[in-house]
Amino acid sequence: MRKSQKSHTIDVIFVLALACTFAASILMVLMLGVNFYADIQKSSNEEFNDRVCLSYITAKIHSNDRAGHVEIGSFEGIHALFMYREFDDEMYNTIIYVYDGWLMELFAEKDLLPPESGTPVLELESITFENVTDDLLSVEYLDAAGKSGKVYVNLRSEGGSLT
Repeated sequence: MRKSQKSHTIDVIFVLALACTFAASILMVLMLGVNFYADIQKSSNEEFNDRVCLSYITAKIHSNDRAGHVEIGSFEGIHALFMYREFDDEMYNTIIYVYDGWLMELFAEKDLLPPESGTPVLELESITFENVTDDLLSVEYLDAAGKSGKVYVNLRSEGGSLT
């Protein structure tokens, strides 16, 4: 009987050790999965910000692309892009700028609202607009993570140029 009791104890210890090894393996696989997921998510967010920022600005410029209606300037001391449109004999402008760490868009009558009234679009540190030629605009940004991006936007309107 003593031998049977010893054998039974060894069987229980073996099963417990096997179960603990299995549980530890599962835990390690889960931890690796969490790390991979976090890396993929971070990379995906960075790529999303890249694509959205440049696509958003390019689309805004193209949708407002009319001769003499796109202008680089200053909005209360902030470097900005102005796009003018006329509605019901009133001149309105869409202003793209960075304020308080955010890419902002403000649509309002000319010189009516302050910069903090804009709508936040994306987190950005800075953005610069530059006339490359009469019909080519350079847009360069720096995001909150320190990553930069640049795009050239061709004004396609007939006789379109930066003012």
